[in-house]
Amino acid sequence: MARPHIDETKVFSLDEAPNILKEEGLDFFNEIAERSIKYLESFSWCDRVVNIRVGLYSENFFGVFLLEIEASRPDVPDVDELIWVVMGNLPPAYISGQTQDDCPNSVHALEGYVLAMMDWVKAVEDGRSVKDLIPVNVAPTKEWAKILRGKLEFIEEEVLSEYQEFLK
Repeated sequence: MARPHIDETKVFSLDEAPNILKEEGLDFFNEIAERSIKYLESFSWCDRVVNIRVGLYSENFFGVFLLEIEASRPDVPDVDELIWVVMGNLPPAYISGQTQDDCPNSVHALEGYVLAMMDWVKAVEDGRSVKDLIPVNVAPTKEWAKILRGKLEFIEEEVLSEYQEFLK
C-alpha cells in the first residue's frame, strides 16, 4: 500500500469532537463520519476502515475526514492507506493524491474536491459527457449542476478563502 505524505498534525480524532464542536451539531457530525466509513468500505479495494480522523468540518454542511484503510488486495501497490473523504450535504467523494504531495492536508483535499466537482458542473452545463469525470450521485441535469455550483461557490468563498495559508 502507498502511504501519501499527509500532515497528520492538522487532523483530530473523533473522540475530540465533543470538546471542539457545539453539542447540537454532534449528531450530524457523527452521522457523516459513519457515512464516510460506509462509503469507503463500499469499494472493492477497501477491506475495512481501521481509523478515521477529521481534518475540516463545516457545521451541518460537510466534513473532510482522513480514513486509514486496509486494502482488500494488499498486493496492489497503488491503493493509498490514507484517503480523504468529503461527506455531508453534497455528493460524497474520496480524494487520493496522484503524487505524494497532492493532498498533504484537508484543505488541499477540499480544494481538489471543489475543482473535480466544478469540472462535473461545467460539463453538465455545457451538455458534455460526465463519463470520465468524478462520479456524482445525482443525475447530470442542469438543475443539479446549478445546485451543486452554488454549494461549491460557497465553499470557495466562505471556507477555502479562510484557509489560504494551508494551500501554500
